[in-house]
Amino acid sequence: MAFNKGRLLYYALLNPWINISDNEVWLRVPAIIFAILSVYLIYRLGNDFFSKKIGLLAAFLLTISPLFINHAQEIRYYTMGVCLGLCGCLGLAHSLKQPDKKLPRFIWVVGRILSCYTTPLNAAFLVPDILILWLKFKFKISRLISYLVLYLTIILASIPVAISVKNYSGSHRVTLPIPGVKEIFRELRIMTVFAHPPPPPYTQLLIQVVALIVVIVILAAIIKKPRTQEVVWLASWGIIPAASIFVFSNVFYSIWNSRYLIISQPYFILLVAIGFFKILDWQKIIGVMLAVIYMLAVSFGLVTYYTTSKRYTGALDHYRPAAQLIESQDREGDIIMYSTNHANSFPINGGSFPLAYYYRGSAPIYVDQREKTDKSNLPVHLKNWVESLPPKDSRIWFIYYGGDMKIFKSVFAEKFTIESEEIIGTANILLLIPKLDKK
Repeated sequence: MAFNKGRLLYYALLNPWINISDNEVWLRVPAIIFAILSVYLIYRLGNDFFSKKIGLLAAFLLTISPLFINHAQEIRYYTMGVCLGLCGCLGLAHSLKQPDKKLPRFIWVVGRILSCYTTPLNAAFLVPDILILWLKFKFKISRLISYLVLYLTIILASIPVAISVKNYSGSHRVTLPIPGVKEIFRELRIMTVFAHPPPPPYTQLLIQVVALIVVIVILAAIIKKPRTQEVVWLASWGIIPAASIFVFSNVFYSIWNSRYLIISQPYFILLVAIGFFKILDWQKIIGVMLAVIYMLAVSFGLVTYYTTSKRYTGALDHYRPAAQLIESQDREGDIIMYSTNHANSFPINGGSFPLAYYYRGSAPIYVDQREKTDKSNLPVHLKNWVESLPPKDSRIWFIYYGGDMKIFKSVFAEKFTIESEEIIGTANILLLIPKLDKK
């Protein structure tokens, strides 16, 4: 459990949870629970402020989204962040409709604070919140002031999150592309119907058409009258946090990634549901055609997600297959060297927790937490590490994620023979046999 980069709440939950059992299914249950709650909350937003059919459609579209299904299976905090973000939005929306009731205000404040402690990116919702409050109460100053007091409470309560983010600034930064217009369409496709790059040519063309349809449907929801203030709220909660990530990625360094943008997904899904019904009311045939095309695309997306061997969308280290490969061929006396510059490898009891979790053999695991240095320093670092290892007559399973293996092989060539080399995803797995000294 750690207050790491502003993220505390999910770890605080997982700490006692993992003490009950470290079974993999058990560890995935919290994310599943928060995903199911998110489906209910998106239904409530649609049902309470639009209509039951919009709430049901939005809940259904979120449920069958390959991206959402993917993160609902993780032992990570993303669905928790989505769920608490929805709590805050639902609380604020009900409070704006019933300003004299205290419970919706309380849900808004608590939801926003807890969501920030789950993932700091949820702080981006404070921008549309203040905009919505201003538009709603700009002519009712006393009411606006009462909400501003609560708004400041959220900010003050979230200061430790900001301090933690600042303290961990630059500690782990994934190289991501700087987004442009193309990436915006790509993320709309990922949020709705297809999490993976579609195979060419026909599926690719279909997904491009659907991405354009999604944009048109969302614009219909926002622009086509009758347009209610609730639609403006949804558009603000969806667009402004995503736009904040877009601007930050272009001004500072890129954080444009689907697992971060997932906080905006429910609001875009709701806009899609609203837009579909607006188009259906306008031209029934066009609405039915759009629905058929959408469902065809999401069906392809689900089939692709469940049949591809690399279905996971996120940071992937292939711990399970790497462990299974070594376990099937290891011998007594072998050792495992695991070299990484990933800060989240969690060295525990002499081994990397994720790899040690899957590996059930007897070989000890030695973790090398590399710093991100230039290549000229790497050979010296690696030689020193090899020298610090146990007796050299052991076979070594060397695991290295990503990058050029030439430097590593050149260091090992003096004392080891490379018996075999396997590549699993980005994992390079070498079996090193010590060279016998000739006297």
